[in-house]
Amino acid sequence: MNLGRRHGVIGSVLTVVLIGLLAGCGRPTVQHPAAPPPKVPWTGNLAEDRLVWSAEPGIDLLTGPAVVVRAYIESVALAEFEGDIGYVYPGFTRAVAPNAAEGQPDSTRDRWPNTEHPRRERIVGTGRYHILRIDTAGRQVMAVVCGYGYGEALDLGNGAYGWKSTLAATDPASGVVMRWVALTAPAETPTPPLPPQKGPAPAPVDDVFGGWHVNGYITADPAMKQNLTPTEWPSELADAQACVDKAPDPLDRRLHLLNGVHPRSDFPTLPPYPGWPAAGAE
Repeated sequence: MNLGRRHGVIGSVLTVVLIGLLAGCGRPTVQHPAAPPPKVPWTGNLAEDRLVWSAEPGIDLLTGPAVVVRAYIESVALAEFEGDIGYVYPGFTRAVAPNAAEGQPDSTRDRWPNTEHPRRERIVGTGRYHILRIDTAGRQVMAVVCGYGYGEALDLGNGAYGWKSTLAATDPASGVVMRWVALTAPAETPTPPLPPQKGPAPAPVDDVFGGWHVNGYITADPAMKQNLTPTEWPSELADAQACVDKAPDPLDRRLHLLNGVHPRSDFPTLPPYPGWPAAGAE
């Protein structure tokens, strides 16, 4: 499999999702950019697009590192789609280290969204993410996330929905995405801890990153056939196959949605899950 690096857009069929562990225990001192003026996420062209998360048994989506993983991946997707860092969730600019300069040891681990190529089309439907694994080594945390974007589509106009592609999707991994993210846990448990992060809101209103830091991020596409990060991520190929195997819909259904044009009913907008607490919720 060629897990080629690229950044994702709302779980799009062209992206892949993975999260990984940054080698070493310490974090160098970095200068974080000032937080941008906040924008309202999941509005405008994304008003009818939502995300649904699941996880392997034993992984709690509502507390701990899974909350940071959710907030980080959703923030990156929003900022890249909108072409504006202002769409990231509260706390992102403090918790996420800026990208390293070209030639530095971790310059391939782009942590910040690429906002240079915003999408202008309306996207509808439901993107799905599945946390495949969260591994810990001291304060260092690695998570692998599968993403499934075949349940989302562009509004092509005149009641037609689909993807602008001249190539037919035929590979079993088509529409499957992965992300690799490296995290450092807080030195101390925050007081008071966050309440369980679940609710009707599509985005958090508070800083859910807490004392966590995001140190590394790589995206990859299981539909391609070469492993690009064997040293950093030795289980990459096996994880890619696991993501394909755990897709929530049969292959024929996934390929059907990825090819041709469809009615709006083929891409229902489900409520976000687990979602985020609404403003004012305790």
